[in-house]
Amino acid sequence: MPLPHLRDLRHDALAGAFEHVGVERAESVSRRLILALHGRGALDWDELPLGRSAGRVREHFRFEPLLEEARVREADDGTRKFAFRLRSGEVIETVLIRNRANRTLCVSSQAGCAMGCGFCATGAMGLLRNMTAGEITESKARIERETGERVTDVVFMGMGEPLHNYDAVMTACANLNVQDAAPIARKRITVSTSGLVDAIDRYAAERQPWRLHLSLHSAIQETRERIMPIARLHPIRELLDSMRRYQESCSVKWVTLQYVALPGVNMDDAHVDALERELRGLRTILNVIPWNDTGADFRAPTWAEVKDFTTRLRRLRCPVKVRYSAGKQEGMGCGQLSAETLAAAPSTGHMIAPPGIFTA
Repeated sequence: MPLPHLRDLRHDALAGAFEHVGVERAESVSRRLILALHGRGALDWDELPLGRSAGRVREHFRFEPLLEEARVREADDGTRKFAFRLRSGEVIETVLIRNRANRTLCVSSQAGCAMGCGFCATGAMGLLRNMTAGEITESKARIERETGERVTDVVFMGMGEPLHNYDAVMTACANLNVQDAAPIARKRITVSTSGLVDAIDRYAAERQPWRLHLSLHSAIQETRERIMPIARLHPIRELLDSMRRYQESCSVKWVTLQYVALPGVNMDDAHVDALERELRGLRTILNVIPWNDTGADFRAPTWAEVKDFTTRLRRLRCPVKVRYSAGKQEGMGCGQLSAETLAAAPSTGHMIAPPGIFTA
């Protein structure tokens, strides 16, 4: 059995793991390593302050680099996409979004994805494998070192379904938030799911403190099944009931629902009516995302179509936001991550943002 990697261990389990293998002053050693691993972003043994414990720790744990930088691309708006190769050969992508003083890192949780959503480039890859907690957090450490900038927000909206890799993602979240290092605030860590009901219920039962967003995209069962195969397993009312349980259990004032706007698919009056009907009793923020071209058989909406849709959404009497995807013309927007293994999407199929309307 391979030795455990130090970055894969949850920070509050480190001292116990050291005690178990006989590391002297395990608590003190673990505190120093937490600062090095999750504060300074150490990447190799030479950067770990092990002192006299080095021999014992090296005997029982691994700490080789988990990622190799494959490519970096930068868009005109400053958004940067980093492609990393995992040691097993797969390539994953992570996007750094600059918005005023904030630096948001959109991280991947899987190489590929099993959900198969029709509007998403990652879904066309299928699932190659889950990422480990260490691989997830190492991507942050490498990007901070490369850019010299501190990440302020992390969103699990890159490649993969985070709740399909539940344990590793929850460990990564805890290590990103560790208070003994340079923590990312818990409310600045967001996990996005396509709707795995059992995992949502577990998330609620464990009272996980990270924000949970639901990728809804339609409140009509037939439409959702057509664009999101997971809907065949979890009908819309069962899914939204799980979000109500989450809202109550975790005392969440507003639940954010993501809604990719697809003309001719989910933007007509019937879909607005369905949202009004199905969302009753759920305090929501509706986050409308104009579809970003992935080469799939959809059309990006015009600004006039988005404005008309959001105007009709006012009758839901909930906050409605329009999210413009930074770097979309360079394949860095929502739904476009595919490790560049797929054919490049046409550059003309995006909705261009009117000046002053959207922010990155």
